[in-house]
Amino acid sequence: MTCDVCGHEMRGVPVTGSPADRSPPVKERWFCPWCHAWTEWGFRPQEVVRPQYEPVNRRWERAESPELPEGVAHAYGHFGATLCGVEHEGLSASPHRWVPEWADACRGCEEAAVVIDRRWPREMRGGKRIGPVPPAGSDWPPFQALGGSAR
Repeated sequence: MTCDVCGHEMRGVPVTGSPADRSPPVKERWFCPWCHAWTEWGFRPQEVVRPQYEPVNRRWERAESPELPEGVAHAYGHFGATLCGVEHEGLSASPHRWVPEWADACRGCEEAAVVIDRRWPREMRGGKRIGPVPPAGSDWPPFQALGGSAR
């Protein structure tokens, strides 16, 4: 699958659990390792979610793991790694935002976040990712452009 934001190839991400555990139920999840855009597909035609661009200070979750050093806040990238490249089993995204302006924010993660941010073309920002209106009776949100943070 090709990324609708930057044109690079996306990577399929395993969808875990049963569809009944997810709302809305997700059949496929795709992630772009270049610009970090993601897309989710439902079980019915036109069930597509494409989160919009978010600036660096609103885009990333804080990484959590007992193995991360105290006093340094890392941004969770994807696939068990921080944006700066720390990688190990059990590393995951926390429910908390990572903010690069904070004094304890990892500078390596901040540098990577800025590089990734520059990969989102200006013309794809400001609600420009378009998704189809889902079919009648779908549990997916009706939208033309959906706001939210990328994973």
